[in-house]
Amino acid sequence: MILDPVLSAALRHWGARAVPFSDQPGEAPFRCPAWEEASRLLNQTAALRSLMLLIGDNGVGKSALLADWLASLEPKAYLPLVITHATLSGSGLLAVLLHKLGKNPSPFRSRNLSKLEEAFKELGRICPVIGLDEAQLYPLGALEEIRLLLGLNLARQPVFALVLVGDLYLHDTLRLQQHRALYSRIGAHYQLGALDRSQVEAYIVHGLRQVGIERPILAPAALDLLVGASAGLPRLLNLLARTAWLAAAQAGLNTIGAEQVQAALKLVPAAQDRLRP
Repeated sequence: MILDPVLSAALRHWGARAVPFSDQPGEAPFRCPAWEEASRLLNQTAALRSLMLLIGDNGVGKSALLADWLASLEPKAYLPLVITHATLSGSGLLAVLLHKLGKNPSPFRSRNLSKLEEAFKELGRICPVIGLDEAQLYPLGALEEIRLLLGLNLARQPVFALVLVGDLYLHDTLRLQQHRALYSRIGAHYQLGALDRSQVEAYIVHGLRQVGIERPILAPAALDLLVGASAGLPRLLNLLARTAWLAAAQAGLNTIGAEQVQAALKLVPAAQDRLRP
């Protein structure tokens, strides 16, 4: 239920069932070719119980891709374990993993490792798929613990699959000498890029259709401005398109023009930064 009167009025104006570009539950994600290729590599990584590195610019949609892919996994074959607390220490990482596996962590690392091995064995043929989001923020000790955890995969049948998700500099960080042992285990690497102009247009159309708006409502000049201001990053696109959509409704317009996108730019500082020389 929308409690804000301005948002409620906008929904009535557009005849929409929800506010667009707001990541509403049940909405289908926009799957561009890059999204599909990354998903293919993720599927392969899970099947091989291997290690994959997924990187991209801030706001490009890495976390959304990871969440969508994990939700698509067959529950009889895979157990998704996502950790988003990137400031965890090595011991904290073990404790969170155990908690997600339904085990009570111990104050002692050796006991936690034993419990972790036991928990993996109890899963039988179900493969844990561990996703570590914002991995570029993990401290050195946590990355070292991740490397040591991969030692559990030295058995004939690897114990789990691991996906490291992070910003662009995560790749360079892992190439440093102190992380070479972890870097050398990466079986697949994919860099998720920004959307091009045609994909931005398709993204906007897709987002509007998700809330029941089928007709074209975006003026060409507004599209050009959205492309430049967002740099093709879905997070910025969502913020700008949603704000411009609301501004057009408040003005009683049936299309979103460049003026509404300009108004949105004044409210979204990250987009302003993209346009500055």
